[in-house]
Amino acid sequence: MSAGFALAGVLFALLFAWQKPSRSLTFVSKAEQAEYRLKLSGPISLAAAGTIVAIANGLFDDRGLRVHLVGGSSDDDSLSVVGADENTIAIASAAGFLKARANGMPIIAFAAAYTVSPVQFFTLPSTTLFEPADLEGKQIGFIPDPDVSNILSEFISRNSLAQGKLRLVEVDTPWRALRDRKADVILGRFDVDGQELDRRNIEYKVLSPDSYGVHAPGPVYVANEKAFARRRELEKFLIATAEGWNAVYTDYNKTIPVIAKSIDITFSPQFISRFLDIQRRFLRPTGTRFGELDIRRIRVLQEQLLQRRVIQNPVDLTRAVKDDVVKEAYRNQTNVLNRIEP
Repeated sequence: MSAGFALAGVLFALLFAWQKPSRSLTFVSKAEQAEYRLKLSGPISLAAAGTIVAIANGLFDDRGLRVHLVGGSSDDDSLSVVGADENTIAIASAAGFLKARANGMPIIAFAAAYTVSPVQFFTLPSTTLFEPADLEGKQIGFIPDPDVSNILSEFISRNSLAQGKLRLVEVDTPWRALRDRKADVILGRFDVDGQELDRRNIEYKVLSPDSYGVHAPGPVYVANEKAFARRRELEKFLIATAEGWNAVYTDYNKTIPVIAKSIDITFSPQFISRFLDIQRRFLRPTGTRFGELDIRRIRVLQEQLLQRRVIQNPVDLTRAVKDDVVKEAYRNQTNVLNRIEP
């Protein structure tokens, strides 16, 4: 009898060890499972909450995948890894993706991480900013990357602003430039600059380019061309990611502690809850589906980048952007992918 109890104890210990996710955000899985790295263009943050929860809950493992989440430093950083490795998936801005593809990188965009761009104008409450014309005469800080620079140029053009009256200044860290009053207004990302301003309890107000005619695509999931020989695995990746996001919003009491332990910056549960609530409108705005690529917006973006000579030669979008991964995933798992509500 004592031997039987000892054996049961050993089996229980092994089962517990198998179920516990690792601190490196890799779910322990069977050797035969397909293994991928998800390479971000910045630190592991709340924008990756769906992936974090999918890993912790074993949702990738359930679909025969092993996914490791890795922080990065820029679009160039994440895309260069994907270009060299068919087992890495990246999240990068649509503009960064098009630039890399135009430069000959063998990469394909197959789903949207955010359906719409999270780039917005931010300013302090004491600054007048109700409409585009209010930008004239103000110092505007921005990072000169292809994504933000193009949105700024397009916003100026579409709203007939007098560029001579705009004081444009390139900055390394937009939120810091606003905090230190080195810029009256910044053009930054909700999931980066907005997050940092909120974390420091700095009040601000925003002006959305999308409300004034600039409908830029959000960041995209990108894979190496060779990865599409195993297209079904990319579909499983997308479905498990959507399941992760659904789990995030199902029960904050369960998911926020998991997310808080996994991101690179410490936030209070209240802050995480508020951020996740706001983030829904970027994940799936009204009238769209999670992960859905707006190829029309990507085509317009390419025309703008060509016009501004950010890229020299047009990309064949029929080869560079594949929306059939999303379409097939919806055919197989409509309920899962439709449940992230704005």
